[in-house]
Amino acid sequence: MDKACQSCGMPLEHEEQYGTDAQQVKTDEYCKYCYKEGAFVQPDLTMEEMIQQCAPILAEQGMQKEEAVAMMRSYLPNLKRWRSQESTEREEDFKPIREESRGEIRLIGLAARTSNRNEQTSQAIIPGMWERFWSEDVPGRISGHEEHRSVYGCYSNYENGVFGDYTFFIGKEAAADGEAPDGLEQLVIPAARYAVFQATPEPSSVFRVWQAIWSWAASGQAERTYTGDFEVYGNPDEPVLIYIAIK
Repeated sequence: MDKACQSCGMPLEHEEQYGTDAQQVKTDEYCKYCYKEGAFVQPDLTMEEMIQQCAPILAEQGMQKEEAVAMMRSYLPNLKRWRSQESTEREEDFKPIREESRGEIRLIGLAARTSNRNEQTSQAIIPGMWERFWSEDVPGRISGHEEHRSVYGCYSNYENGVFGDYTFFIGKEAAADGEAPDGLEQLVIPAARYAVFQATPEPSSVFRVWQAIWSWAASGQAERTYTGDFEVYGNPDEPVLIYIAIK
């Protein structure tokens, strides 16, 4: 399952990890280390103190401590315990605009490995990839399906869901028998069922919707498959659609 403790962010894969409510019934909202008998084990803990407690655990699992701290500072504010009441009330109504099944999609474009934690630092590579995509006229080098003007920003080959590395790919649809020009790569997104979300074209709007998606998935409202997620950019005045692969 794609559930996570809404206090520390630990993935909740088994009932043995669940905390308990006031009636000592297991709850999949929090882990047993954070929540017991309807109350937080450390009620006065701040979010920064939680980060400092959890970062060494992630470091033991192979992540650099500095990277773990940066990742958690980005991720924890999306969890229920640390969101403001206003944000919580607003995000309770956050839902996909629809669910949709799509067949295999073949794209040609640019690809690079990165992670959510990396994109929160000065080493972020996604903004530079977008700049290169347009400055080098990558769309003009892709033949086939010229009628498809949409540009895809894709996330695939996940190492560990939202916590690990993934491949970011910017491209356009191409003919099934076409070859990628020199300097470009191809990506095939497998057929899947998606929850579809909507943002405005501004990067800040896309980022805010992604933050809400992380909270939506962590709350267990759907199970992500991580077979490939993507943003679809049409004309400048059209909304950005974000497709999240689900079971």
